[in-house]
Amino acid sequence: MPVCDLVLLSWNHLEETQPCLESLLACTRVPCRLFIVDNGSEQDVRSFLAVVKPRGAIKEVVVLQNETNEGFPRGMNRGIQASTAPYVCLLNNDLRFTIGWLREMIEIAEANPRVGVLNPTSSTFGNHPPKGMTLQAYADSLRAFKGRYVEVGMCIGFCMLITRELIGRIGGLDEEVERIFFEDEDFCMRAQQAGYQCVVSSASYVYHAEHKTVQKMPERETLFARNRTWLRQRWGRRLRLAWPRFAPVRAGSDDLRQWLLQMVEWTRRRVHVYVYAPLPDGMTKDELFRSVGLVPHADVLWRPLPPSLPAWAAAALILKRQKKRFDLIASPSPRWGWWLQRLQPLHGASVVPQQDHESLMQVWKQKSRSLL
Repeated sequence: MPVCDLVLLSWNHLEETQPCLESLLACTRVPCRLFIVDNGSEQDVRSFLAVVKPRGAIKEVVVLQNETNEGFPRGMNRGIQASTAPYVCLLNNDLRFTIGWLREMIEIAEANPRVGVLNPTSSTFGNHPPKGMTLQAYADSLRAFKGRYVEVGMCIGFCMLITRELIGRIGGLDEEVERIFFEDEDFCMRAQQAGYQCVVSSASYVYHAEHKTVQKMPERETLFARNRTWLRQRWGRRLRLAWPRFAPVRAGSDDLRQWLLQMVEWTRRRVHVYVYAPLPDGMTKDELFRSVGLVPHADVLWRPLPPSLPAWAAAALILKRQKKRFDLIASPSPRWGWWLQRLQPLHGASVVPQQDHESLMQVWKQKSRSLL
């Protein structure tokens, strides 16, 4: 029985699909079955897919032919429904793989039962090989991070490994999504609501030539806007929360662990948390998380403060012009919050005491329009 079923969605663009499949067959070293779901491609693509043969660890290739383009969610669901392996990996047709890409993600999932959805490290997240370095050499350099991963608010559907257990709990992609966009984010929200983590593996690498198959879709912008509205109606919009802390941060302390857990809980409500606090000398945010046995979260964004910085100066940093405004500011003290409230016309955020969890929740629900 295969360890993993791979589901690759195809729609025309043979110039991308052919090298993607060649890379997949050459670099996959875990026993797999490959389902190619073709979404009504032209005849030259169908003829090519019909003669793709299994190779190496990919023991079987099955082409599931749709006569029309049924969209990303419905096409992927056809492959998910045909699969029986402990893991299912959804793949775009514009990827380039490296040796070890799949095994590393599976080993992380096996060692961490709360992990339900995984992405590899990728160009999608801004990780590119240095000039002159091959993809495989770059992937080899990431092996130093074997077993490590970072939690994220959502995984992206370009290369998304899902556990069979999670599929059994929440099903596949929601087919209310019209053709493409935001089905992956909805799936990840459902996964987190069911108690699972979405993560990015640090030592697995897949290159993604993003959106090559949808760049020329004339209805692309319309679909994006419509499906974004659908997602926000279901889950609320993502918010930005500023959370200053002036007290020293002690690595490895119980206090730090409880505080970071609080930050992570906010991220699971579709919140980007911007922490304004000192960092211990020589430590990164990720090292601080690991010092208390926690997995770093990408949506907890740390803005280090000098330990002796006055509170008014921290306020100035928070009020500094940013690309997007904060929706909420969690005040660490009544006096500091009073001043920030007076400056509300400048920053536009709701200022709520950090210790007033009920008020924070009320403001969050109001601003996100979440039904959670």
